[in-house]
Amino acid sequence: MHYENPEQVAGESYWNNSKDRGYRGLHMEIAKAIQWNEILPGRLIRALLRPKRLVNLIKASAALLVSSLIKKPVVWGIPPVLTIEPTNQCNLRCPLCTTGAGEMERPVGRLSPETFEHLMELLGDYIFFLLIYHQGEPYMNKHFFDFVRLAKRKGIYVTTSTNGHFFTPANVEKTIESGLDSMIISIDGVTQSSYAHYRVGGDLQRVIEGTRLLMETRRRLGSRTPNVAIQFLVMKHNEHEIPAMKRLAEELGVDRFLVKNIEVHSMEEARFWLPDEEAFRRYEIRNGELVVKGVSEKQNCPRLWLSTLMNWDGTIVPCCFDKNGKYVVGNIHSVADFRAIWKGPQLQAFRQQHLRDRQSIDICRNCNQGFGSFLPDRLWQRWMARSASQPAASHNLETVTQLTPEKE
Repeated sequence: MHYENPEQVAGESYWNNSKDRGYRGLHMEIAKAIQWNEILPGRLIRALLRPKRLVNLIKASAALLVSSLIKKPVVWGIPPVLTIEPTNQCNLRCPLCTTGAGEMERPVGRLSPETFEHLMELLGDYIFFLLIYHQGEPYMNKHFFDFVRLAKRKGIYVTTSTNGHFFTPANVEKTIESGLDSMIISIDGVTQSSYAHYRVGGDLQRVIEGTRLLMETRRRLGSRTPNVAIQFLVMKHNEHEIPAMKRLAEELGVDRFLVKNIEVHSMEEARFWLPDEEAFRRYEIRNGELVVKGVSEKQNCPRLWLSTLMNWDGTIVPCCFDKNGKYVVGNIHSVADFRAIWKGPQLQAFRQQHLRDRQSIDICRNCNQGFGSFLPDRLWQRWMARSASQPAASHNLETVTQLTPEKE
């Protein structure tokens, strides 16, 4: 098989040679060597290559760089990347999810077409990447396909993440015909008992059959999109199932297989959920406390300059780690120009606190995103990938590992 990038070689080497080379060493290899996701880079770049969007990205990136250097929040442009929450309701009860665990403190509801249309009026010409998911199941909003279609009419790259329980024949065809560029389907086990241990209330067979229907329908309609990735959250009870899950992903015919780590908030959760393999833990334990690996080395998070998140009711928060809306910085219903929020005093104060002392912000302490991750780590990862000496497999499924959870 021809590999698009050296990281993929390391991933396939892991799956093909784990019995020969040892489980632990190859876990470490794949964790260090690979950093990718469900995104189609070519389509994403095409969405960006419009004058307003390109200029806006340059402005926002320059502001991030200057702010990182002078340690004061400089803001140019508006966010080129946007996450929206279609709903904070879900059909499952995943224990580590704010919604699933019953810890949602915000009002429960669903994004209206009017709110989304207003958002597109404010930002549609400037954003090139739209993520339609947050704290809830996107398919539970009956207007989900309308959101995708409107964004695609504006030439925006659109992705989503789902638990896969709503793949009826009608929804599958709508998904494909909407123009959705890519999607994640969460499957965290190869048996019902393993799957439902975390996806409480879920039906593994229903998700498998729905995913199979999606891929078959995509082929029948002659479409290349959405690019479909199965996401596997690695936990203590399922880490041994990674090879079997990889085989299931191949059998279903999806495009990518994502292996992701989990977010926990206490030592009790850590003891119960974190996998034994150190390479798949995003935390280390210091003096009896959980500490996110590498967070002290990556002080300046790019998200505060390059992206933002809108909850279903129009409230704006800094990023996806603010699950309960603790740091609301505005509401799009109260502004005619998004710059009033983007450059407003609340978000500027948040940026300043982050630049001064990232560790003082609770949601930032549990995140390992940062400006320092873009160059040095990436070069190291490429070197590690090129060092993988084992031959690759002869199939087309891309196997990738991510170390930062966006959605549990």
